[in-house]
Amino acid sequence: MENDDSVHLQEKIDFENKLELFEAQLSGLSAEQKICVELFYVKRMCYNDIANTTGYSLKQVKSYIQNGKRNLQLQLKS
Repeated sequence: MENDDSVHLQEKIDFENKLELFEAQLSGLSAEQKICVELFYVKRMCYNDIANTTGYSLKQVKSYIQNGKRNLQLQLKS
């Protein structure tokens, strides 16, 4: 049982470390990209809901998410 608990604890620590890295990388995005990426990936909101929440057009939301995702990938590679 102790081994199972330590595995679950390590998984939780790994997840929290990844979350911290993700949050740190988000700070490198523009404000619009950061908001849209957070709402899409963290809050699991759809494009329409993000547009309604932020006041951005649907086209802007899609662009901010696409560019934000690309920028995050570039940051993680460097």
